[in-house]
Amino acid sequence: PGNASFCVEFIEGEAMLMLLNSQGVAVTSGSACTSRALKASHVLIAIGIQHALAQGSLLFSFGMENTSEDIDYVLEVLPPIVNRLRQMSPLYSKFAKASKGGK
Repeated sequence: PGNASFCVEFIEGEAMLMLLNSQGVAVTSGSACTSRALKASHVLIAIGIQHALAQGSLLFSFGMENTSEDIDYVLEVLPPIVNRLRQMSPLYSKFAKASKGGK
């Protein structure tokens, strides 16, 4: 209880982590066991998440001190971060182009 893991396609978790940190949001990427290594969570891999998607994971931990305003703040700052990083992602660019019918 109190933990929520999210995977975001086409973005590495470490990049999101750094930008969230700059906005005052404390979060981790991957698992606590590998927090010093740039590895995907072995738990996410074990449950069948593709490695590339697991690389884009964020792990939020919530406690008694967290408020609904804290959640609202994350929901405010995270989407622009995801959009910014996706704009720099060659994988996302390729995906977006293919989705529009281009090759």
